[in-house]
Amino acid sequence: SNNNLRKFKNYKLALKKNKYDLITCAVPPLIQEKIIFYIMKKNISVKYLFFEKPYAINLKLLKKSINYFTKKNILINVNFIFPKNTQWIEFIKLLKRDSLTSIKYRWFFKQTFYINFQKSWKIIENQGGGIYYNYLIHLIYNILFIFKEIKILEIKKYINNYNFVDNININVLCDNKIPCQIKISNNSKNNIHHIKTKSKKNIIELLNNSKNWTKNFKLLKNKKMIINKKNDNLNERYNLTYKNLKELLKNNNCSEDKYLYNLSIIIKSHELTKKISLMHE
Repeated sequence: SNNNLRKFKNYKLALKKNKYDLITCAVPPLIQEKIIFYIMKKNISVKYLFFEKPYAINLKLLKKSINYFTKKNILINVNFIFPKNTQWIEFIKLLKRDSLTSIKYRWFFKQTFYINFQKSWKIIENQGGGIYYNYLIHLIYNILFIFKEIKILEIKKYINNYNFVDNININVLCDNKIPCQIKISNNSKNNIHHIKTKSKKNIIELLNNSKNWTKNFKLLKNKKMIINKKNDNLNERYNLTYKNLKELLKNNNCSEDKYLYNLSIIIKSHELTKKISLMHE
């Protein structure tokens, strides 16, 4: 209730004067970095940390802090919600990784800036926004959820009149053998979130043409519909966030295999996103 809600002028006061089992952050990335640094500097006592993505755009801070939290047995998670989607889970079950021959992954939509033209951190790359850290990082994380390694082969970037990158085409190699084509645009007239995998026998697709990219997915096998759930409340963003948080709280220590695997994907997705952001054609 509101009677139990305590307000502070800044995060330092909140962290100094209280002991927490769980700290969650839903703030711009540069502020989140300051909070992470402060928790380490002041040796704040806490059991669980739950962050939004990007965890940090400073890779040195990312690695240093994750090592610190692991040594202190402070469990962390970053809120990549897509793998908690029910259709995605079924999609993964259908995949036979060893038999895959190619992948195409597309995500096209129109970011709010290109509708109302009001700037915020979400459009500015060096503040942790823009097409790289706000969007591409999702696709990188999702691909790493299927494969162990991604090798970048070729990249094309398109800069618009506002001097923002709004379209990227990337060719990568997954696990050193499977070609994958990634296309993303945050300034598109179309709404599409589509991952298509091919093997010698099957074509498995996950397709969404709606504005809500977390639900209304269709799962197809050889163009035959398997799942077509509309208005699936389980896939609302807040429910997917709750699943991530609930999973974090199930962990007891930093040495559990599933926890360490997710942590490795978090680190790799940030490293690859940073690398792509710095690459030239």
